[in-house]
Amino acid sequence: MTASNATETHPDHAPRARLWINWLLALSTILGAGIVQLFAMGAVMSTSACSAPNCPKPTGFIYGLLTYGAPVVAVAAIVLSFFTARLPRGWIVPAVAWLLLVIDVAILAAAFS
Repeated sequence: MTASNATETHPDHAPRARLWINWLLALSTILGAGIVQLFAMGAVMSTSACSAPNCPKPTGFIYGLLTYGAPVVAVAAIVLSFFTARLPRGWIVPAVAWLLLVIDVAILAAAFS
C-alpha cells in the first residue's frame, strides 16, 4: 500500500463517519423531545395536589410553547439534516436542537420548582 492509496481511502471514511454521527444526533432528538414531553407532564401532575395560592401552575401559551415546541424542534432538526448532513459542519443543526431541548427542560424545571 503506497501513500497515495492511503490518502485516497481515508477521506471516504471521514465523511461517512461524520454522516452517521449527524444522523444519530438528529434522530436522537426524537428521544429528547419525548423526554421533554414526559418531564412537562410530570411537572404538571406534581402540582395537581397543591392548593396554596403560590403553587406553580402552568400558563397557557408559555407552557404550550415549552411542551409542544420540543417535537417541532426534533422534526425541524431532522428535516434540516436532509440538507446539511453532508456538509462539514452539518452536525451543528442537531447540536443546536439538543441545546434547545436541554434549555427547554431547564426552563420547565425552574418554572415548576
